[in-house]
Amino acid sequence: MTLNSIVANFQTFKLVDLLDILIIAFLIYQLLGFVNRTRAGQLAKGALIVMAVYLVANILNMRTVTWLLNSLLQVGLLTLVVLFTTGIVGSSVAMAKDWADTARILLFPGTGWPQQTGVMEVKQLAAMNSSFVELGEEGCVVWSRTGTRLNSIQSGYARPALAVGKNRFVLYNRSGNELRVESRTQNLYTKTMESSITLCAMADNGTLAVVTEDPGSAARLRVYSSSMEQLLSWSLTIADGTPLRLAFSPDGRRLAVAAVTVNGGQMVTNFYVVTLAQGDPMLVGSGSGAAQWLSWTGSQSILAVCDSRAVLYNASGGERAAYDFTGQTLRDISVDASGNTALLLASGQLCQAVMLGRDLGVENTTQVQASNRIVRAGDTFYLLTDNGVECLSTDGTSQWTQSLSARPQGLLADRRQLLVFCGNTVQGLTPPAAENNAQSNT
Repeated sequence: MTLNSIVANFQTFKLVDLLDILIIAFLIYQLLGFVNRTRAGQLAKGALIVMAVYLVANILNMRTVTWLLNSLLQVGLLTLVVLFTTGIVGSSVAMAKDWADTARILLFPGTGWPQQTGVMEVKQLAAMNSSFVELGEEGCVVWSRTGTRLNSIQSGYARPALAVGKNRFVLYNRSGNELRVESRTQNLYTKTMESSITLCAMADNGTLAVVTEDPGSAARLRVYSSSMEQLLSWSLTIADGTPLRLAFSPDGRRLAVAAVTVNGGQMVTNFYVVTLAQGDPMLVGSGSGAAQWLSWTGSQSILAVCDSRAVLYNASGGERAAYDFTGQTLRDISVDASGNTALLLASGQLCQAVMLGRDLGVENTTQVQASNRIVRAGDTFYLLTDNGVECLSTDGTSQWTQSLSARPQGLLADRRQLLVFCGNTVQGLTPPAAENNAQSNT
């Protein structure tokens, strides 16, 4: 190529040609970044970008970009096969279903409360994103917070149990080997395990942990991705213990395990943290008795409550703080979204409510009326008695009491709404002060 021809090429060089080159460079950069990240969430974004670039390239007659995208289409079918094989598409579809559920809840609000849910005796109750799931002998139901019935499952399980994440849950049979992974509106997967299921846990990102019986060992723990691809398997020995409690970290990348065993004739619970990317369990501590509660109160701290002691463990090992309640019976425990804890302790006919901060520091101890359940919500807690609900501030001051026609079996509380579950009915509770203010403004 001569100097004159090079000059001639530059003379015909247009702004569109420069844009053509820049787009090619951008696409190559994004492709390299995608290979490094390999995230399912990038798939939809990448498809939209390619479609937009292809349209612009056709309009502006960018020959190089158009040729490149046409070439990509020729290998598109092969790419889809690879994506389905690796599970990326499955994860994306599951994510799309979660988004569709949220859109449905927001766009089609219910008629409000009270509503009859069909569950006479509440076995388990858990909040989900803009909804809740309720389990009884009759089956399992999902309702939006505005009173719309989203899902109903008649599993026929002899001993059904739930494990709940942010947008999905697992319903499993503790007297069998089948489990169902459900979104808020529909079934996602049904899986039959090789042995009987004893325990499950669901992370907010859809990761599932399943504990089954295992011949020759105490139990086997398996962890699956949101598309039901097995991530790890751990066969626990008798010395390791049998898992009684499981809890995923907030990001779903680690799993806390409370496993009970016998040491020197005494019942002992071993607490482990399993990093899913590595798979090796790490013992972070041990405590006497059986674990009654296990949860993460932050990215690096785990709250474990046994028969007479609450302990805050570091995720890297060792105790951070502890609260001892020897001589009293743990009747109920509640941990709010910020990691603050409420203990309902019983001693004979007397009940005591203990408020603990995130570091297990004692905020207040209050003698309260005989109660069955306690619910912590920030600087407020609620007591469920045989005939009603009492609201108290964490300093022990009674705010209000509301009598009910039936014994309350559960309560969901957030900043916007109070829902109480009595038999077959869910109703909204309005604090008397707020109700009086509303009447005075009308």
